[in-house]
Amino acid sequence: MNKTSGFWYTLFDFPAVYNSVRYFLLGGKKKMFSAIQEAVALEDGESLLDVGCGPGELSQLFGSAYAGLDYSQRYVDYASKKYAGKKFFQGNVLDYSLQEKSYDIVLLASFIHHFSDEEVDFVLKNAARVARKRVVLLEPCPTGNIFGKFLLKMDRGAHVRSVLRQKEFIEKYFQDVKVKEFSSGLYNLSLLRAEVA
Repeated sequence: MNKTSGFWYTLFDFPAVYNSVRYFLLGGKKKMFSAIQEAVALEDGESLLDVGCGPGELSQLFGSAYAGLDYSQRYVDYASKKYAGKKFFQGNVLDYSLQEKSYDIVLLASFIHHFSDEEVDFVLKNAARVARKRVVLLEPCPTGNIFGKFLLKMDRGAHVRSVLRQKEFIEKYFQDVKVKEFSSGLYNLSLLRAEVA
């Protein structure tokens, strides 16, 4: 299946469609949101960069210290209107340069399965350069029920990895990796939290 074109791919270019489908597939988002908040553990005065922020939903979980980066200008425009007071900007993470140690926490939520191994190495190396304290990674897992596995095959991301493989990537650039696996709706998800070395 071609993951970069066609009806299925372009359908999710529309933020309202993306949000609605994810809500259904995840059985609501309360469980996922709670797990992300717990792992991020943002304290007063700390800043957060949400890489691949999509339509900005996760900005609701954090205060004004939140900033979102996404490749899609449509998503950035939507998020900027819907979540006024939060900072969103457009850029390609593979060639976007952020100032060193410019955010306390870097969040990559449902993001790296869209990238090849070489690209993930680049993204995580850059995250280690940008983050002052830690990185948090949320990803779908290729485990669980048959329907969930089928849906992952339909996902726009062509590189769904095992939790062990995700951990191997993070351990190259971060330390004290903590892993949590949980189910949310039809998906099994992994949440990895690691500290800057």
